[in-house]
Amino acid sequence: MTPQYTYDNNGNPIGVFIPIKDWNSITEKYSDIEDIPEWEQKHIDQRLDYIKKHPDQLVPIEDFIAELDTDDEV
Repeated sequence: MTPQYTYDNNGNPIGVFIPIKDWNSITEKYSDIEDIPEWEQKHIDQRLDYIKKHPDQLVPIEDFIAELDTDDEV
């Protein structure tokens, strides 16, 4: 898979483009991916809303993984 990233004027990633061939392969492999229970969709929506309201709370994945690795060393 070769995703293409979209960036804003400041160079921050804002989107990902996945070739249709890869998308079709993913949706075929995970055909039930759209069958999210209502309670789970509500939880996801609440978390996304929180992220939109509090973007300063986000931690880059690299920092999160580094923190996990540091916890393992203790």
